[in-house]
Amino acid sequence: MSTIGIDIGGSKALAVRLDDGVVADERHTATQRGPLVDVALAAIRGVWTDDVEAVGVGIAGLVQWPEGVFAWGPHVDGTDVPLKALLEEELGVPVAVDNDANVAAFGERVAGAARGFNDFLLVTLGTGIGGAIVIDGSVFRGESFAGEWGHIRHDPGGLLCDCGKRGCWETVASGPALVRLAREVMSLNPEGSLAGRFGSRAITGEDVTAAADAGDEVARGLVAEVGSELGRGLANLIAIFDPELVIVGGGLGSVGESLLGPARRVAAEALHGGNHRLLPPILVAGAGPRSGAIGAAYLASTIRS
Repeated sequence: MSTIGIDIGGSKALAVRLDDGVVADERHTATQRGPLVDVALAAIRGVWTDDVEAVGVGIAGLVQWPEGVFAWGPHVDGTDVPLKALLEEELGVPVAVDNDANVAAFGERVAGAARGFNDFLLVTLGTGIGGAIVIDGSVFRGESFAGEWGHIRHDPGGLLCDCGKRGCWETVASGPALVRLAREVMSLNPEGSLAGRFGSRAITGEDVTAAADAGDEVARGLVAEVGSELGRGLANLIAIFDPELVIVGGGLGSVGESLLGPARRVAAEALHGGNHRLLPPILVAGAGPRSGAIGAAYLASTIRS
């Protein structure tokens, strides 16, 4: 059986094709401004073969399930887009459309760090913060939009978020947050290591985490700062859900201990009743940044006609 899964974020899309559950092809593309259906089709066609039986799509934003309507998202163009219906008409195969974190949770449960766990949280870090809740082995969606905790009011009166509100969690714990911190450092210290490494070119959160992994102490400090803000928010989620496991995925989630070490420390310090309970394991996504696309492809296999 061959299925395609795509993960559409604020700056890039990843498409994978699974042949009998094994990744046979994958393509990264930059997400250009324009109709969402065109963005999705461009990603799908990069890995399309004539024997594909179903397609799964994960999108960063609010997705009505199971109708597959993209309602809105701060990082992706389009509102009230009936993406499932549009893609099925264009491709002639069944399509499932869900939130990107939900499909990533699916991917982690079948092929990543959540194998064997029935109650866990997934936090995705990239252009923003997404989330998925798995209870008794199933994704909990609420009425459709559960898990949008990137827009919890983490710092009332804080920075303006892309969603239009101030002080959202993702303004201080995401790729753009890390870029903002790096630019501030480079502006204050134009002779420093980061300025020397990046010069005047545009940078991404992944660039800063790569510098941290390469041993740049300034970059490591910035990643630790973002990790601490991540940990503060995780403590709140753990207090609410008491999960068996927390998985951190997405582009920044793949950084590893330079991010998650501070996050675990701060979460343990902030957790309600921390002296009388254990912090659940906080792990990097086992499938890495491919969790969403792989999960979408597995999801597609469950809805083929």
